[in-house]
Amino acid sequence: METLYTLALLIVAAVCALGVLHPRYGDTLLQRIGMAVACLGAVAELAALWHGYDRINAHITTTLGAALFALGTVVKKWRGPRMGRRCSDKPHRRRPC
Repeated sequence: METLYTLALLIVAAVCALGVLHPRYGDTLLQRIGMAVACLGAVAELAALWHGYDRINAHITTTLGAALFALGTVVKKWRGPRMGRRCSDKPHRRRPC
């Protein structure tokens, strides 16, 4: 079970780092901050796991990063498609840009 947990943390850290650093990933600032915090938390959890330390603070950090990312996603969806689209992208919409 520890091997599976380690593999999952490695995947979370790698995907979050890639998402934060890749310029073409279309996300909000809050989502990027959430991914960065989750990446740091996952790396801290890995270090604590390998050295046998208590992982509670690292786990809280990882969970906080996931919560920030989720909040950023809610804000992005709540604000709608206007965030980055030009008015000419959807001419049939009645809602103003």
